[in-house]
Parts: sequence; C-alpha cells; structure tokens
Amino acid sequence: MRRAFMLATLAAVLCLASVAAEEPDACPDVDGTSTEDRTGCMDSDGDGYSDPDVNWTEADGADAFPEDATSWSDGDGDGYPDQAGASKSDDCPFTPGTSRVILFGCSDIDRDFVPDIYDDDADGDGIRNEMERAASSGTVLYDPYNPESTPMDTDQDTIPDVIDDDADGDGWPNDIENDRNSDPMDTDQTPFNIYFGTGTGVFYLGGLSFTNEYQPRALELSVSVVIEIVTEELVIPFLLIPIYILIGVFRRRTFRSFDARIHACKDLESLSELEAQINQLIRNRTIRVHHGLVLRNAIELEEDRLRSLDSSDEES
Repeated sequence: MRRAFMLATLAAVLCLASVAAEEPDACPDVDGTSTEDRTGCMDSDGDGYSDPDVNWTEADGADAFPEDATSWSDGDGDGYPDQAGASKSDDCPFTPGTSRVILFGCSDIDRDFVPDIYDDDADGDGIRNEMERAASSGTVLYDPYNPESTPMDTDQDTIPDVIDDDADGDGWPNDIENDRNSDPMDTDQTPFNIYFGTGTGVFYLGGLSFTNEYQPRALELSVSVVIEIVTEELVIPFLLIPIYILIGVFRRRTFRSFDARIHACKDLESLSELEAQINQLIRNRTIRVHHGLVLRNAIELEEDRLRSLDSSDEES
C-alpha cells in the first residue's frame, strides 16, 4: 500500500515538473505551432519560427520570410535570407547589398544589380574601374568605388582626359593640337579653324578627294601646318644666323690682322713664324681656307721682296 502511494506521488511530481518545463504559450488565443523564437504562435511556413506581428517583429526573432520554410532570418536586412540552400540565399550575409546577378545580397554601389566585385564600373560614374586607377597619380587618387571621385572626361568616351589621346573628341590628337596652339580640351576648336575665324585647311586623300577631318596618313594643306614648319622647323636656322655672322666677322678680322702683320714684317724669320701660325689657324678652322691661301701668297710675296732687298744690299 505504501509502495503504491509512493509511486503515485512520484508520478504526480514528474507530471508537474514536465508541465513547469514547457514554455508558456506566447499566443494563447491562436492555435499556433511555432517553437523556435516563441511558443504556440502562428507559423505559416512550418519552419518553427513564428510569423511577425505588431508586438513581435523580425528584430525580436520572428520569421523574416514567413512564407518560405527554408528561410527565417536576414541579419543584414537586405531582403536575402541568411540560410544556405534557400532559393536566394545571401552570398554576403554580413554586408547589406542589392545585387542579384551572379551573387545575391552583396554590395552594389550603383544599384545595377551586378555585385561590385564583378562590376566593370562599380560606382556607376561612367568611367571603368581600371580607367579610374590608370588616371590616378601620386597626387590625385580616384576611387572606383566612389561616384563622387570621378576623373574628368570631356568627350564622355569613358576614357579620362589625362590618359585620352584625344581628350575633346574632335578627332585631332592632343599633342598635335598643343603643337598648333589649338585647345585640346575644346571640342569646337581645331588647328583648321584657329586662324581668321574660318576653316583654313584640308587633307588631300588622292585624286579629287579632300576632307577637313583629321587623317594622319593624308597630305595636309593648311595655314596651320605652314606656320608650324616656319616656327618649329626653321626656327633653329634662323637663330643660328647671328652666330654665323659673328663667326664671319671674327674670321675676317683675323684675316685682316694677319695681313697687316705680314706687310709689317722686316725679316724672313718673322714671316716664317707668321706662316706657321696661319697654318695652325687653317687646321683649327679659325679662318677660312681661301683666306689662308691669300695670306700664304702674301707671305711669299713679302719673302721675295725681302730677299730682293737683301741681294741689293749685298751688291752695293
């Protein structure tokens, strides 16, 4: 009898303990089956997480995807589930993103649905990532992931001006426009229209064909190219003219000086010394060769004159 009483008491205690261990019904007015975030609430997809309501939101642990049994949480709040194996599982669960091409839920700065790591123009500023990097320098750094950091692109050909051979897109290379004093950043200005306010040149294509569009292999006929030749090709010869004149004056003065010294000589020994000096000047090109020949002839004449005088003195 006592044994039966003890068994009955133990059973009652275990029953009470089991009841006490059960979670209280969080939604007593609803016939729900949720068990994970709260007990006994509506769980539409049957994944164990309760549907969100006014008093219990996703932030409290409610199901972020109440109609999808494979998904229930979205830690970064970008609309893609954290759970692997879902139809659109978040490939970047710790970074909110809008990408849905190749990867779901990853960073997509320009919101073109292509994740930044696969996007040629991540910030959507019209300049490709590699072009922004190429346009950067030691003093200017362009960020391909910042739409506010964009290099200048005057002709909008997606090539930054600093690395664009034709920055203004007028067909003329920058270096030629710079050489011709035409603004390489002005689309309306070319080497053909910077003089007289009108077109002053053409490219000859052969036969009866001409064009005013830049053609590197065609023959250019223009005021611009003539001015370039005169100012650049001939400028060095023009600058050398004064030097040539000075050299000529110096040589002429040297010639006249030696000519006077020859006629002033009183003996053959002095003439011999002058002749040696003149030969050295000719070798060094200090005087012209024909001047040297004239001086040598003058020395010979003076030598003959002095010898004649010496002979006359001896006879007398």
